Amino acid sequence: MRNYHALLLALVTACGGSTSTGVDAPVPPAVDAPATDAPAIDAPDPRGPATITLAGGANGLLWDAAASTLYLTNNDANALIRFTDAGGLQTVGTFPATTAGISLGDLVKRADGTILTPSFGFGTQGTLFAIAAGGTSTALTGLDPARRRIGLAQDSGGQLYAAYFVGGGGSMPTGGVATVSITGTTATEQEIAGASTTAGLKKLVGLVATPTALFVADQTDKEIHRIAVPGYAVTLVATVPSADLLTILPNGDLLTGGTGVHRVTQAGAVSTIFEGFEQVRGLAYDAALRRLFIIEHSATVGVPDKLHVRPLDG
Repeated sequence: MRNYHALLLALVTACGGSTSTGVDAPVPPAVDAPATDAPAIDAPDPRGPATITLAGGANGLLWDAAASTLYLTNNDANALIRFTDAGGLQTVGTFPATTAGISLGDLVKRADGTILTPSFGFGTQGTLFAIAAGGTSTALTGLDPARRRIGLAQDSGGQLYAAYFVGGGGSMPTGGVATVSITGTTATEQEIAGASTTAGLKKLVGLVATPTALFVADQTDKEIHRIAVPGYAVTLVATVPSADLLTILPNGDLLTGGTGVHRVTQAGAVSTIFEGFEQVRGLAYDAALRRLFIIEHSATVGVPDKLHVRPLDG
C-alpha cells in the first residue's frame, strides 16, 4: 500500500464525447474547483486507475524519473505544479502573466533544475518561460512572438527543440521546428531546414526527441512525422485518429492524444489504447511503475480539467 495523493481522490470516471484539441483559445477558468495544493491519500494501487479534478486548465506533463515527480501546469493561476506519491499536488511557483492570457505547453527540466515551458502567446506574445529550482520565474527574450509554440523537448545531450506554427484561426497554419539556445535570459532559435515552414507541416503541437530523431505531431493533418538527426530529413510515420502532445515509451512507441490516447509504433502501426475522454492533451509515462499520466481538457465553460492515471506496460 503506497501513499498516492489527491490524484486518487476520485476513482475512474468515464468521460463522454470527443472534440478537436489545441490551444487557439484560452482555457476557461474552473468553477468551484478544488485547491491546487492537496494532501496525499492512501490508495490500493499507485498505478491507478484513478482521476483527480484539477484546480485549473492544464496542458503539458513532465515525468522526472530521477526525482519520481510529475510536473504539470495550472494555466488559470499561471502556476507550475508538482506531484509526488507521498506529497500530492504542490505549487512550485508562478509564471509571468501576459496580456494575451496564459496558455502553456510542454515542460522540460534542464540539468540545473530549471523548468521551461512555452507561452503560446496567441500570435502576439509567444516566448518561453523559465522557473528556476528556487522558484524564480523569467520570461525569456529574443524569440519571435508570432510563433505559437506548444511542443518543447530536449535530447539526451541537453539540446532544446521547439515545435511551432504561425497563422491559424481564419487561415491555414504553417509549422516548423527549431533548435533553441539559451544564454542568461535570452533565447535564440535556429529553424531546422528540413522541418521549416516550407516543408508542408501545419499545426505542430507535440514534440519528442531521441538520440537519432525528433517526432512531431501535426494536429491539422492528424499525422506523426519523424525528423532524422542529423540531417533533419522529414518522413511520415503514421496518420492517426487525432493528434496532440506526444510522449515516448521505453520500447520506442509514441503516444499522442486528442479524441483518445493513440499508440504509434516505429513501424507506423496505430492503435487506440484509451478512450472515453473529451480532449486528451498532455501525456507522461512513469517507466518504473508502468503508469501513464493523462491530461483531459473540457471545452465546456465551468468544467475543470482532469488528471488521470492508467496502468500501462511500455
